[in-house]
Amino acid sequence: MLTVQLANAGFYEISWPTQVIEGTTFIRPGARESVRVFLPRDSSEVEVYAGALKDGQLVYQGPAETAAQLALLGNRNN
Repeated sequence: MLTVQLANAGFYEISWPTQVIEGTTFIRPGARESVRVFLPRDSSEVEVYAGALKDGQLVYQGPAETAAQLALLGNRNN
C-alpha cells in the first residue's frame, strides 16, 4: 500500500548499492534536493532522507503511518 502512495506522490523505485538491511529504495528528484525513502523488508518503519541523492540527511525514521503525515508539512494550504 505504501508503495502505491509513494508512486502517486511522484516517487519511483531505484536500485541502490548493497545495503546491510534488505529493503526497497524510492526517490523523488527535485530542483534543489531529492527525497529518498527506504522501506526495510519485513518492517513497518521507513527512513526518509533529503538532500543530495548519495549524501542526503536522515530527516525521519519511524512508523510509516507517521511518515505519511510528513507530506502535510509541505502543503501550504494547511
